[in-house]
Amino acid sequence: MGEQKNGSKSMLFISKYPQIIQEFLDAMGEQEFEIDTALNGIEAAKKIKKKDYDVVVTGLSLEGYNGEQIITYLNKNVPSTVCIIYTTTISPAQLHFFINERNVFRVFLRPVDFKGVFLEALAEAFEYHAVQVKIAQDEQEKRETQENQRKEIQAIEHRMRMQQLAGDSLNRYMKRLMRLTLKEYAAEKVPQEELAAVLSEEERAVDWCCRKGDQTKEALAQAEGIMENIFARTGRRPRR
Repeated sequence: MGEQKNGSKSMLFISKYPQIIQEFLDAMGEQEFEIDTALNGIEAAKKIKKKDYDVVVTGLSLEGYNGEQIITYLNKNVPSTVCIIYTTTISPAQLHFFINERNVFRVFLRPVDFKGVFLEALAEAFEYHAVQVKIAQDEQEKRETQENQRKEIQAIEHRMRMQQLAGDSLNRYMKRLMRLTLKEYAAEKVPQEELAAVLSEEERAVDWCCRKGDQTKEALAQAEGIMENIFARTGRRPRR
């Protein structure tokens, strides 16, 4: 794409006839929009690649690149540019193709009153271009918003996974640590059934301790209640 304009309206008029270009420039002398011209497809292509035009008016029979190739390029690379055809003759099939397949805004046959219907069409073309640009900007902003939301969701999901992994690691560590402390009970010849019951209860308390989210406070209280029941049943208190 070419360079962006600073807000002024601009157009490119392409014709292989110098006298038609001059006629057009004379008719547009009092207009405030910028006008560039080209005598053939090669010259037009160079200018289109350097600058994004609001409107491009082109003939069909051009040297180098013809009018259809110019319009096809614009449709693909600068879809907001409004295309108008100004030619000597055009078949019904071509007319249908350019209007329906290449989004050509208007088609004019020579000769035409540049200061009359042609100027009116240019004014409408500039307005249509502004609408197209606004739609493209809105769609771009929507895509950017959706992409930012997607990234935020990914970041939240990543933090949740990390928290879950941390919780799982803590859970495993605490349950391994429990088995070491239970050796003290075994040393006092606590029955195996009681040891198994204590281990089961303590594992349940650990599960409650490792819970995250809105119920963390209630989960810790539940874990503390389980441990108090264990201490009451076994007659042992935790070491300070």
